[in-house]
Parts: sequence; C-alpha cells; structure tokens
Amino acid sequence: MTHAAALAQSLFAAAMKTGALIAFPAVATVAAIGVAVGIAQTIVQVQDQNVSFLPKLVAVALMVAAFGGLALAALVALFDEINRALPALVRT
Repeated sequence: MTHAAALAQSLFAAAMKTGALIAFPAVATVAAIGVAVGIAQTIVQVQDQNVSFLPKLVAVALMVAAFGGLALAALVALFDEINRALPALVRT
C-alpha cells in the first residue's frame, strides 16, 4: 500500500470515527426516549405517533445546545487534519 493510500485510509477512518462520535449520542437519546414514550403510550393506550415527536425534538435540541460546540470542535479538527493531508494526496 502506498503512502497516499494509507493516508487516505487513515483520513477515512478518522472521518467515520468523528461521524459516529457526533451521531451516536443523539441517536441513542432519541432511541431511549422513543422506547420510554412507547411504553408510556402502551400503558395509557394512546396510539398516536405525534405524541413521541415533541419529546424527541426537545431532547435533540437540548443535546445540540449542550454539545454542539464539542461536535463543531471535532469537525474543525478533522477538517484541519484533512487540509494538512491534501498536498500529500494531490501529489500522487
């Protein structure tokens, strides 16, 4: 494997790791809220799909407000890493 291919593979792995790091907390929170609201709807026998939307929306909005800066910092670090690697990738 050439140096450029190894570098591209490393950048791809970093991008996937950063994407998972940013997406996983929101997906896990929405899934947990969905299960909790689903159980509550089953207990009170309300089968309206719109009931679970607002708690999920509020939770994601709170997560973005709380952790959006950290996610942006991770994306900026990834962008800087890719920017530094571009000259080596273009030369090949």
